[in-house]
Amino acid sequence: MDEKVAHHHHHRSTQDPTFSAKSRPTREIIARVARYLGPYKWMALGTVGCAVLSLAFSLAYPKLTQFVIDDVIGHKRANLLAPAMLALLGAFLLRDAFNGLRILINNTFEQNVIYDMRREVYARLQRLPVNYFDQRASGDLMTRVIEDVNSVERVLIDGTEQGTVAILGIIGVTAIMFATNAKLAAVALIPLPILTLGAWWYTSTAHRRYRAQREASSAMNALLMDNLQGVRQIKAFGREQHEDERFAQRADDLRKGTLGIMRVWAAYSPTMSFAASSNSASRSERSTLEGPDSSSPSYSGSI
Repeated sequence: MDEKVAHHHHHRSTQDPTFSAKSRPTREIIARVARYLGPYKWMALGTVGCAVLSLAFSLAYPKLTQFVIDDVIGHKRANLLAPAMLALLGAFLLRDAFNGLRILINNTFEQNVIYDMRREVYARLQRLPVNYFDQRASGDLMTRVIEDVNSVERVLIDGTEQGTVAILGIIGVTAIMFATNAKLAAVALIPLPILTLGAWWYTSTAHRRYRAQREASSAMNALLMDNLQGVRQIKAFGREQHEDERFAQRADDLRKGTLGIMRVWAAYSPTMSFAASSNSASRSERSTLEGPDSSSPSYSGSI
């Protein structure tokens, strides 16, 4: 009898209709979950605003450094050293102050959204028909309420904030580079198509890797939940060794799924870093061979 129960639980987990359902477009998913941000729009604006201000003061540092090296030290204007150092200190202070405020607002924002989403997901589960639960393991449903809500929140909030800051950072850095030395800035953008194609490939292929990990995690949680609920039956029939082997198999599937993600990242991240670094080396060599550009300011404070 215990084997039949165990087989039924395994069948429910592996045949979960969620995993065979047609995937929804990313735009549709974002539109459905974005409504959770509505009640906290001022927190969202505050988070992005603090992140942008922190970025702005970060971008001020290289220009201030250039001013110190080229004007204060290069022209021996010692009277400007103290104000320049205070400006640098102020830039660091304001950068970290706005970053700390961003973290405080963002964490409050995140927890509020997680609370609303989790409460609504649970309320929805309570009102579904009984046959819905016949096709799904309880451990998988637990995973959705606990883990999946956090994952959606991270994409929705952290993804929006970090994406906005990244785009503004690229625009700001590119503008400073072209204003400082247009020729070297153009050379610095050579690996941009490679980096763009790499990011597109990783993003477009990541879904199936994370889906495999998600299925393995849900299967392991489902087995754990069912076994804990039926621990008396397991002990009564002496099935501890059998259940150890089943759990070890589910845990191994999760390990393999996670390693699959890490292996691709281990190849992708260094490759993109090498593409950017090799271009930096060639840019430095070109700058050394050509010498300083007399028609533009010194490049010592560039990013």
